Amino acid sequence: MKCLKMTIKAISLATFAWLAMQVGASTMGPGMTGPAMTNGGTFGMMNGMAGAPVLGPDGTAYLASYVPAFIPGPVPSNNSFQSRIVAVTPAGAVSSLTVSGIVSRPVVSGNLLVASASLPDFSDYTVWTSFGSNSPSAQSVVYLVSLPFSTAAKPVAVSVDGSFASTPVIDAARNRILVTTTDFGYGMMSGSSTYNAMYGNYSFNATTAKTYMYILNFDGTYSRVTLQ
Repeated sequence: MKCLKMTIKAISLATFAWLAMQVGASTMGPGMTGPAMTNGGTFGMMNGMAGAPVLGPDGTAYLASYVPAFIPGPVPSNNSFQSRIVAVTPAGAVSSLTVSGIVSRPVVSGNLLVASASLPDFSDYTVWTSFGSNSPSAQSVVYLVSLPFSTAAKPVAVSVDGSFASTPVIDAARNRILVTTTDFGYGMMSGSSTYNAMYGNYSFNATTAKTYMYILNFDGTYSRVTLQ
């Protein structure tokens, strides 16, 4: 992981070096306070929770959750869901970030948290560049947050084709991040009873919907494989 962190810091114009330097430099937009956790059903362990906590090097636990927005609408969009990324320190202090869309389970590497957001609202992020050609409504993001984060942090992201994104995987040995994206909500969100109850197997364009694997390199380049 030391090698990974040094690589990120060393490349002045590379994607994730730039992102790491910019994370935390700006603030969230007004009103980004986040949904509260309740016993109403939307935060059941298999009904909106993105997975078990992920531990950072200092013992802080990170987890992600999402709930339907107040007026989610009949079509899945960046207004349909709200998500929280929660940090719990070993001393029990809790802080959180709130963004629109469905955030993935986070991955922690050194002082960076990496995750994806499906159906994102791009105004919630500092978007460095786009690695896709679809319209914004058919893109997701892979984003970075510098740790420790505060409620004022604004994640820095790259956008990719595919409205729905998997949890990213960090390949530290090769200095890259891999993520799978798709236009098929049902395929990516099949484990979510929250999403399925709202939208079922809805796809944005069944005749042209695609599934990809993105490989995001720390030198600022990327490659994409079409899987479907």
